[in-house]
Amino acid sequence: MKISEVMHKDIIAVKRSTPLKALLENFKGFHGHPLIPVVDDEKKLIGIVNSDNLLDIIRPQKSRLFKNIPLVDVVDDSFDLEFVPSMGQLIIVEDIMETKFVSIQEDESIDKAYRLMRLSKVDRVPVTNKNDELSGIIGIFDIIWEMFKIKGVV
Repeated sequence: MKISEVMHKDIIAVKRSTPLKALLENFKGFHGHPLIPVVDDEKKLIGIVNSDNLLDIIRPQKSRLFKNIPLVDVVDDSFDLEFVPSMGQLIIVEDIMETKFVSIQEDESIDKAYRLMRLSKVDRVPVTNKNDELSGIIGIFDIIWEMFKIKGVV
């Protein structure tokens, strides 16, 4: 089965110039771990924003440096930081987006998407067409659901 048959096509995408405030409004309706694709004027996929990118705004730099080192006790005082309301307009998507990310083309199989997600340790990936234009998002649950559906469980 092809990814285009399973992926979500009704998705939220932003441009690199989108202010933080507008980005946060887009995230507000998500449950779980959101992934918002970043596209250019031609709808070409150029980046992604996820909840970790947002947390990086408020995390102390020291925490990011040591978060993958075992046995290091890092105090995360993110909620003690003072916020300036103007940061909602001053910080834009380009400041926080990931430019190194995995994506997959819509004509690939869901098996390949599953393997890519497992290898990359991600739960969702943006889907592009042959012109590298954003066409959707596929997640692990979409694949699991389809497998159960094929087997007649749902």
